[in-house]
Amino acid sequence: MRICALVICALLVLNSETYGWSDAGHKIVASIAFRRLSPAEQQKVLDILRKHPRFNSDFTSQMPTAISSGTSEEKNEWLFQQAAIWPDIARNFPSHLKSEYHRSNWHFVNLPIYLIDTQQAALQPAVDEVNLDTAAPAGLDDKSMNIIQTIRKARAVIADDMAQDKDKGLMLAWLFHTVGDSHQPMHSSALFSENLFPKGDRGGNLVLTVQRENLHSAWDSLLGGKVQFQTAANRARDLMSFVALQNIAEAAANNLDEETWIKESAELAKTAAYSNEVTTVLTGLENGTLTGTLPDIDLSNDYMSTAGEIAKQRVMAAGFRLAAVLKELVD
Repeated sequence: MRICALVICALLVLNSETYGWSDAGHKIVASIAFRRLSPAEQQKVLDILRKHPRFNSDFTSQMPTAISSGTSEEKNEWLFQQAAIWPDIARNFPSHLKSEYHRSNWHFVNLPIYLIDTQQAALQPAVDEVNLDTAAPAGLDDKSMNIIQTIRKARAVIADDMAQDKDKGLMLAWLFHTVGDSHQPMHSSALFSENLFPKGDRGGNLVLTVQRENLHSAWDSLLGGKVQFQTAANRARDLMSFVALQNIAEAAANNLDEETWIKESAELAKTAAYSNEVTTVLTGLENGTLTGTLPDIDLSNDYMSTAGEIAKQRVMAAGFRLAAVLKELVD
């Protein structure tokens, strides 16, 4: 019964991809980065973005009237936010466009976390099948790139004087998005175990929770779901007003190595996302000391409170780091 339940869960997950940070989280990261750039730097970034091959369809024509009739600053910040969510917009394109622009693997990497350490050797063949490479491939048509490779590829393309403008615009949107995703702990790791998750739990997508569909979704939604421009802009401003968060983000911006960002997220996944209250249930099922199907784990108030604080720190770090990378690229 347990195996049947896991198979059903896996099929549901395969048919409903989970977003990295929800709409709100990505927009907040973009607005934080926007505020860290000078007006001249903002314009240089937007000059690149305007070369995006779908800029007219997915940016200009989608701008709300209230924004398009507003100030230049509002319009520019809205474009930053739209760039940050564009890779998720591409998930819902018609099939011919989806195959051209959607890249599900580019949003994450599955660094292995082991539910039971003594199983590591037995699980190694499955882990060997995971793409853990960190070097970006030569072309832009590699759909198997993980998030580290994608960020590095984006930075290289945007900095390359010989790259086509449309490729720079496209990869700029991916840079906005994946810098945000790299700071979401569940986009860094997968939990492996011999019985429950022999191929990994897909970044928490197979761990069911009461609060949300699964553990991944619970973390994605910590900063809110789908929000309007001004809500995200205000939230970014509020977060930037906290001195403690500013200090954390300032320190984070001194390290612009994307592999380090992922390792930070992986450590948070191991210690906070897969906390004892989660792994105790899973270990019991794995060992057979608990019986029945995989349950919906009811995350405690303390768990959710801690996760919420981590989310604030991570989006601030992502926003500051995105701004620092953009400064390097346009200056």
